[in-house]
Amino acid sequence: MDYLHNYLDYIKKNKRLSVNTIKSYENDLKKYLSYLKSSNLELKNVSEQDIIEYSIKLNDSNKSLSTISRVISSIRSFHEYLFSSGVLFKNPSKQIKKPILNKKTTEILTEEEINSLLNFPSLDTPKLLRDKAIFEVLYGTGIKVSELIDLNIDDVNFDMDFIYCGKNKKRVIPLNRITKFYLKKYIDNSRSILVYDNETSLFVNSFGVRFSRQGLWKLIKSYAKNLNIDKNINPSILRNSFAIHLLNRGANIGVVSKILGNTNLSSLQYSLDYLTNNIRKEIKEKHPRSFYKGENNESNLVDN
Repeated sequence: MDYLHNYLDYIKKNKRLSVNTIKSYENDLKKYLSYLKSSNLELKNVSEQDIIEYSIKLNDSNKSLSTISRVISSIRSFHEYLFSSGVLFKNPSKQIKKPILNKKTTEILTEEEINSLLNFPSLDTPKLLRDKAIFEVLYGTGIKVSELIDLNIDDVNFDMDFIYCGKNKKRVIPLNRITKFYLKKYIDNSRSILVYDNETSLFVNSFGVRFSRQGLWKLIKSYAKNLNIDKNINPSILRNSFAIHLLNRGANIGVVSKILGNTNLSSLQYSLDYLTNNIRKEIKEKHPRSFYKGENNESNLVDN
């Protein structure tokens, strides 16, 4: 069946689109379908990640953001038609977002700056150990500051080396060996001293209760300021650095996207069983903190 022909006929009759717009949709979708064919992908098997990878391919071929945005609109409209008309039983484009036009260049920290930020000269107080663990978790997992605040003690599983993360889209993130080491050290030696009463949050402030977003971010900025890092320290800089450093070391874009929660992981049902071995392998083998040798007095880090 010629799905593209049927779709174009549908939008001509039901959408108030100009002739030029319809022609653009047709050209976009012909190239998209050609890509699927060259990748041995049938429409019924297309996943969200396949569409993301196609948009990355467009970006790599120096297409403008406006062009990519238009192509994504074409693909989303096409898949929505196929889904609503009963041709497909799922719409893999539903969660795909168009690129933001005129977006400023993403600023990241270099690996040297990250190492400087994470290299605590001393861990001889409960608060220093807590702060060290906070930085290791933020950079070690790529979670958002708001997500770190929401973490509870029960969200950590050291037996399986992962944390549960996220409110609306719960996901599972593996822990690399250094992140696990300092998070465990904080929980075993520091948290019980800092926590107030029956507080359930993983990281607690000076009052022993859950951090506010403003309070945690103030703490992060203070460390960066003390190290004279001359960059716009913002809530996303450690997360962006995590992603780009992984990619620079050869990690798969699809894997990094999943770790960051940029794909639909609601089907995980909060279970490690749905976390592929590939994700665990990528983050354990290619995360920069798995290679770093500069920790003071911690030369014998081991998984336990």
